[in-house]
Amino acid sequence: MTMNPNHDLVAVIEEAGISNKALAKAVRDLGRLRGQDIRCTHVDVNRWRNGMIPRGAKPELIALALGRCLGRSLTLADIGMASPGGPPLTLGLDFAAEAPTVLRTTRRLWSEDLNRAEFLRHGTVTAAMLTTPMARWLIAPPADPPHRTGRTITVGRGDVEAVRTTVHMFENLDHQFGGGHARTAAAQYLHSQVTPLLHGNYTEAVGRDLFRVAAQFTYKTGAMAYDTGNHGLARRYFVQALNLAHTSGDRALGGKVLALMSHQANFLGEFTEAVDLARAAKLGGAGHATPTVQAMYCAMEARALASLGDARGCLRALSEAEAAFAKRYPGDEPDWIGYFDAAEFHDEFGHCFQALGHTSQAVRHATLSLAASGDSYPRSRTFCRFTLATSHVSASRSRDRDVDQAVAVATEALPLVDQLKSVRVRSYIRTFNRHLDTYADTAAVSAFRERLAEVLVAS
Repeated sequence: MTMNPNHDLVAVIEEAGISNKALAKAVRDLGRLRGQDIRCTHVDVNRWRNGMIPRGAKPELIALALGRCLGRSLTLADIGMASPGGPPLTLGLDFAAEAPTVLRTTRRLWSEDLNRAEFLRHGTVTAAMLTTPMARWLIAPPADPPHRTGRTITVGRGDVEAVRTTVHMFENLDHQFGGGHARTAAAQYLHSQVTPLLHGNYTEAVGRDLFRVAAQFTYKTGAMAYDTGNHGLARRYFVQALNLAHTSGDRALGGKVLALMSHQANFLGEFTEAVDLARAAKLGGAGHATPTVQAMYCAMEARALASLGDARGCLRALSEAEAAFAKRYPGDEPDWIGYFDAAEFHDEFGHCFQALGHTSQAVRHATLSLAASGDSYPRSRTFCRFTLATSHVSASRSRDRDVDQAVAVATEALPLVDQLKSVRVRSYIRTFNRHLDTYADTAAVSAFRERLAEVLVAS
């Protein structure tokens, strides 16, 4: 069958001034950053130019790669790869201040997710596309309290508590086994159990609590998608969690959602947007956030600034986080910030100092984090161990590096890797493993890499 040339794609490639080989490499590199093994060459790019639309994540990555060359966001339609018909490609990405709109959007998003809609997993969603919902949330007036009456089920406090208990169950599964373990089950619960409640009858007081816990459930499901590398899907869930939090009247919770968006943007290398999202969380949550929540906002800002290499800004944000954390009262904090304990606090500092290249400080805080942590957050402990291991081997001065200690710390994390279905964990492993290349011939590194290969094959 003869295909028609993709004139839109050709025009964008020519505008970007990128060769077929360079575009193929950029797509592979972006896939690798997201934990995906993307295989393509200049031959494939020529096929795309001639009208072939690749499957899977490639259209999204093509748009993202070309968008980075041009300094602007590109949609699949911009590169001639949009899917005809079906739900809008922007499903779930708009801020909505009215409860009826939020209810319609969440119902459709959760349904399309369970139907494994292709565009949800592979549609391009950049951090820049979150700027509008972020800004609209910041300036939106308080929402009217949600309440509904009619011929449908009546929702009471017991229903809300059942959802809250289920959220905690999925949070524990996520921390213990990674986002890939139960994300689909979480989406199924939202669709089959939470949707009927949101469309039921409830008073204003019950409605606020229901929307609040639905927001928490939605951002947790989005975070699980983020952990599995489904970044566009995660961002749609995050925007809807922001909408639900707004309707509930909980500004601090809305800030938590923006902080998650910042965390993800930082992971994906969108550092400037990560700073903006964290600062929006601080601004929007001002006067509503408890000390621990405020400390978390500041930590997200610090991580993004560290990634940008802004040491002064990072240290200022860390100082703010430290001051806020010192004022915390665990009994007066919302349940969703319970994870942000002393171990998490020091882990954030460790990540920041690692990004800045201050390896001695990174080692200190990562060590404090591991000493303070228990068994409830094995994924976080794994992140921290690889941060510590990388710090041991990445000091700027060779005499400050301790390869044997780095390998010993990383080896301690390997038993947990097998149980964690987490693309992010794999990313930490790859980062550490790259730092070992210089020492590939040493016995310690050879033994570690053999053990690592066994673990990765088994998992």
